[in-house]
Amino acid sequence: MTVCGCAAALALAFTAMAAASYQPAMAIFQQTYVPGGSKPVTIVVGQQTADDPTAQIVMYAPPGYTATLTQAPGTTIGQVTADVKILDLSTNTFTLKGPVKADNPANYPAASNPCTPGVAHEAVWTLNAAVAGQPANPIPVYVDHTTGPDAAFSAVKLTVCFRDPTLAAGNPRRSPNGTKFLDAAITTVSGVFTNPPSAGTRLWRSVFTPYTPGTGVPNAAGTREAQGVVPMPYNISLKRIKARRGYYRIAGRLNVAGSAPSGVQLVLFAGVKGRNGIGFKAVAKTKTRKGKYVFNRRLPKKVTYLLVERPPTGAACALPLAPCTLAIVSNTISKVIKVSPARRRR
Repeated sequence: MTVCGCAAALALAFTAMAAASYQPAMAIFQQTYVPGGSKPVTIVVGQQTADDPTAQIVMYAPPGYTATLTQAPGTTIGQVTADVKILDLSTNTFTLKGPVKADNPANYPAASNPCTPGVAHEAVWTLNAAVAGQPANPIPVYVDHTTGPDAAFSAVKLTVCFRDPTLAAGNPRRSPNGTKFLDAAITTVSGVFTNPPSAGTRLWRSVFTPYTPGTGVPNAAGTREAQGVVPMPYNISLKRIKARRGYYRIAGRLNVAGSAPSGVQLVLFAGVKGRNGIGFKAVAKTKTRKGKYVFNRRLPKKVTYLLVERPPTGAACALPLAPCTLAIVSNTISKVIKVSPARRRR
């Protein structure tokens, strides 16, 4: 369901920004929104196909988060899924997948690093995404605990750079095969990020700088910000309650950073087991009333698994560092429960 949330967030962003020329997006999805929790975190960043190619993305985790950056080189610390255009091959979009690994920062000398010239880094992660059966072209992500002015609004900083795919073929600064970044979901394993210890709403930030196409030169004037909003705690309870014959009834509460809001849309997903697991589909929607919700539906003909999601939603940017496109509020998902068909009468 994290993948579904990522896709929904990007669709939300791109619909809202369809008329813009360079309007990137960011969203954050966490396996737990409990204060002090230390489960996987997914960072989603993306742009539209027609946008100018991206030169650099700087992502900031909010104050209160902590990060463990001492993994040994070669350690797999997560997974990445990315969509790209490979301009030398076709106009199609390709999906790349692979591990995120810790690397040795000494392999990236500050004096010769074109992404962050003159800066030594605390940790380096490599994104080893590739088309199935093909070798990866690792992309480094430079990771540091923030200091100085950055520490006023963040705890951890992640910087990644891309080569310009629009340079002439044969130019050594061109991206391999004219590969153009479109979007990526980077999921870290448990223990890399730890949530802030207290309740509240946290603001992740990302600052995107595009290239001036065909030049290999970043367009600083085109820099844009996108934000990810993470309430904490943030959860949906779910239980089955008494219903009339032939129906099932489920209910629960939505908790958004300690509040019980009204008018928040929730989506009911249902699925049955198949060869590839449970295929969930949205089957109903409702809105909360003082945090409470109820779904009442006919009993299924097969054993069915249910969950409830508060989908990612758009919001206004807060105190942006650069012209800001959109803030996306994270989704949250309930536990899964099982509903069986009605018993046949003898």
